[in-house]
Amino acid sequence: MFGDMRGGTTMIGGVMRALGIFMGENINEDNQESFQFNGPSVQDMRDSIDANNQNHQVWGWKFPHAADYLDHVWDKIRNPHLVCVFRDPVANGRGWNRWHPIGQIQAVQQCLLRQQKNLNLISLRNCPSILISYEKAERHKAEFLTELSEVIGIEPDHERFDYRGFMAAESYKKLADYVIDPAAEKAVQPE
Repeated sequence: MFGDMRGGTTMIGGVMRALGIFMGENINEDNQESFQFNGPSVQDMRDSIDANNQNHQVWGWKFPHAADYLDHVWDKIRNPHLVCVFRDPVANGRGWNRWHPIGQIQAVQQCLLRQQKNLNLISLRNCPSILISYEKAERHKAEFLTELSEVIGIEPDHERFDYRGFMAAESYKKLADYVIDPAAEKAVQPE
């Protein structure tokens, strides 16, 4: 799963994890990225792909700029499906510029260049792909969850996870904070 920095990939990556998709070992709970695919050598990533292919029928990972290295690991990925998150480039540029100040116009240009790179990858690889609008997903949470669930074949369990709360536009969130414990709910309800 990829897109652009400050482009909504964390929200989508967290939703995919909440749906039960294995998204890698050693997850950074602030941004939903697996350290298996954020920083290691290409050979280490290739080894992680081999291990994940062996241990999981369906799995993935989230890294906003994965398009930068996918060509180097593509031959290892079993039955690849691409999930790409797009965000309004002006909003994305503003978020990007808050963390990496380079100027408003330059930040928007960087976001547009990233989107073009991602589209080129999707077009060249010509494999099953899901293109997600961050703004539409965040604004229409229930509709997004329904559509994503239908495409990937996994039904969200709203009794075990607060998708709406997790998907609310705010700062980074930890997945565990939105897991619903049915036993705790029963304990606080009056008889």
